[in-house]
Amino acid sequence: MTREAGGRFLRAAAEGLLTLSERVQAIVVAPPGLVDDLDAPADLYTAPYVPQVDLMPRLAAVVCHAGNNTVCEALAHGLPLVVAPVRDDQPVIGDQVVRSGAGLRIKFGRAGASVVAGAVRTVLSEPAHRQAAAGLRDAFAAAGGVAAAADHIEKLAT
Repeated sequence: MTREAGGRFLRAAAEGLLTLSERVQAIVVAPPGLVDDLDAPADLYTAPYVPQVDLMPRLAAVVCHAGNNTVCEALAHGLPLVVAPVRDDQPVIGDQVVRSGAGLRIKFGRAGASVVAGAVRTVLSEPAHRQAAAGLRDAFAAAGGVAAAADHIEKLAT
């Protein structure tokens, strides 16, 4: 992803979140200089890094590029997603999110502020997305989570 394309998407996401009629607190993780010049209220926080895993229990939804780590962490917390895949395995993971019902996919290269805002509004207001994400959270927990995955990997290595 080029800095220009990433910056355009992050700016659209931040601007879209600011247009929601329902006030939301939002966190936009972006390199310095991409969105921190927005004249944003205090409920739009921008930073180059956040402790993502620690924040998950406090979030209502996640907007991301459909990277496996962020998607799995969000679903492990029962959070609906708005995904904007860019490359590699992200389009496949984005499609899996949509097929599961746990979120919506938007086009990374074309999504403007209104598209991002509409998708976020939908995953926050339509219970089906949260219910599907909660079902996946429960399935992850029933499968044993990280500890079970590590055990399986160790068995493969021996």
